[in-house]
Amino acid sequence: MHHETQANLNVKLAELLLHHQEGPVSGEELASRLGVTRAAVWKEMEKLRSQGYEIRSAPRRGYQLACFPDVMSREVISFLLPEQRQGALVVLPEVDSTNTYAQRMILDGAGHGAVVAAEQQTQGAGRMGRTFISPPGGVYLSMILEPDCGARALSLLTSFAGLAVCRAIREVCDQEPRLKWPNDVILEGKKVCGILTKLVTDAENNRITHAVVGIGVNVGQENFPPQLRSKAVSLRQLGSGVPRPVMAAALIRQLDRIFTQERWLDDPGPDKVEQLKALSCTLGARVTIVSPLGQEEGEALDIDPEGGLVVRVNGRLKTITSGEVSVRGMLGYL
Repeated sequence: MHHETQANLNVKLAELLLHHQEGPVSGEELASRLGVTRAAVWKEMEKLRSQGYEIRSAPRRGYQLACFPDVMSREVISFLLPEQRQGALVVLPEVDSTNTYAQRMILDGAGHGAVVAAEQQTQGAGRMGRTFISPPGGVYLSMILEPDCGARALSLLTSFAGLAVCRAIREVCDQEPRLKWPNDVILEGKKVCGILTKLVTDAENNRITHAVVGIGVNVGQENFPPQLRSKAVSLRQLGSGVPRPVMAAALIRQLDRIFTQERWLDDPGPDKVEQLKALSCTLGARVTIVSPLGQEEGEALDIDPEGGLVVRVNGRLKTITSGEVSVRGMLGYL
C-alpha cells in the first residue's frame, strides 16, 4: 500500500468514526466502505489511537469514539465547520508562527478566509515585539482576510477579532470573557487569549491587500511558567474542559460571521463599537498608560469610533491609539 493511500485511509477512517459517534460501527462495515481488509482497519485504528483518538472496541460490535477527540487535525476541525465554507484550512503539528506561515500562504495565492492552525508554535510573536509562549494545549491559528476598507475600519479590525474570540468562548463553554483594550481577552483578571494582526502591503502601489489575524487561546494548559502565573489562565484551569478542535472551529465560525458573512469592515458603525464597549473591562477602570515618553495614570472613559481609548488624565481627555495600557486589578497589576 502506497504511503499516500495509507494517509488517505487514516483520514477517511477518522471521518467515518466522527460521523458514527452515536453507536459502534463494525470492522467489517468499515473495511467494506474503505475497500480494504479488516486487518488494515485494525492497523489504522491503532495509528489513530497513537495520534490521540480514544476509540472503544468490543468484539462483534465494532469501533466507536469514546469521546470527541482533542486532536488538532484538519479532518476533526473540518467536521465542525459548515460543508460549504470557502477558504483553505491547513493544520500542522508544529510551526514557527501561524502568522508567518499565513504570510507565506498569501505569496502562494491563498485568499480571504484561509486558515492555518497548529498544535504548537516555536517562534510565536506577541505585541510590542514580545515572544508569545505557545506550548501544546493551546489553540493557535491565523486567518487571512482581504479587507477592502478604509483606515478607520482597519483600526478596528483587531478589536472585532477580539469580539469574535469572546463569542467563540461563550459558545463552547460556560464562561463570560471580557476585552481589555485593545485586544486581550480576559477571564477572572487573567489573559486567556492574545491577538496579533499583521497587515500585508502591495509593494508596487503601497496598498494594504491582506490582513493576517493571529489568535492564541489558552485551552488545555494545566499550568504556566512562574513569570506568567499571575497573568495567564487557561479554560481548563477554570473548569472548562473543551477539546481544542471544538474551540478552533468555533473561532473560525465566529471570525467568518464577522468578516465574511456580515462584513463588519465595510461599515464599522457605532452599533459595532457599542458591542466592543459592552464587553470592555477597561472602561471605568484606573489605568496606567506606558509610552516612549513615560507613564501616565488616568481613568478610561470611552472607546471612540476609530477604536481609540479615551482616557481622563489630570482633568483633561486624551485618546490613546497605541502603546501599553495596564488596567488596575488585571494581569498582575494591582
